[in-house]
Amino acid sequence: MSLFEVASFWPILLALTFIVITIFYQTSAVFKYHFKLLTYYVIAMGIGCAVTARALFRPKDPANQFVITRCVNLFLKQILGMDITVRGQSNIEKEEMGILVLNHQSSLDMIPMFMMWPENCVSIAKRELLYLSGTFGLGAWLCGTIFIDRLNPESARKTMQDTVEKIRREKLRVVIFPEGTRNHDGSLLPFKKGGFHLAVQGQVPIIPVVFSSYNNFYNKNERRFDEGKVIVEILEPISTKGLTSADVTDLTERTRQVMLETFDRISEEVKS
Repeated sequence: MSLFEVASFWPILLALTFIVITIFYQTSAVFKYHFKLLTYYVIAMGIGCAVTARALFRPKDPANQFVITRCVNLFLKQILGMDITVRGQSNIEKEEMGILVLNHQSSLDMIPMFMMWPENCVSIAKRELLYLSGTFGLGAWLCGTIFIDRLNPESARKTMQDTVEKIRREKLRVVIFPEGTRNHDGSLLPFKKGGFHLAVQGQVPIIPVVFSSYNNFYNKNERRFDEGKVIVEILEPISTKGLTSADVTDLTERTRQVMLETFDRISEEVKS
């Protein structure tokens, strides 16, 4: 077969492949689930590469996350069919520093998270993500993400102490997921107290941020990934002025309670 004949064959093959994918996408919920997840991860890796390229000139700069926010806002949420509404953005902007407390449902949290991402903001993540999430982990490190070694309590405490100083020195906003792991059960897991100790030590406010349940369009156990709505509600900051370590347990429970009430309310709303 000549080179010309091979070249003329490829458009036909691509067209047939597109038709087959379209048919399966429209008729098989399981195929649609895996195809959309694959699309999401491929794009996430691509975004990681883009961040890495930009960050080579300014490593570990929170401003590098501009690449991610633009990619998410411009096309990623549209490709996956996620209709996202953000409420209360001013509650972040009016605080120069703070600990943003988010509920954690899946890796899809990246999309609503970067829809509301403020300036001069970094996240705290478990150290494993640096090595196990490919280019995205590298991109996160280059954006200034603070990685915690949860298997080494002494190292984790040192990192948290350094973070308090970094928040004050650089006037940072810091994102945490206090549940500590993904929660697919349609509620909120008990909160870990590390981020709340961080807020009290730094005397900076807690800013609760709640994502509505994804269950109206995404369910890992059912292998379902359709199009659907997400509401992001940013609540009024909770002051930590004058609080001490003795108040952390109460602060943690109060924050979880107000977030749980909000989660239940907005999750009902997206069903309609």
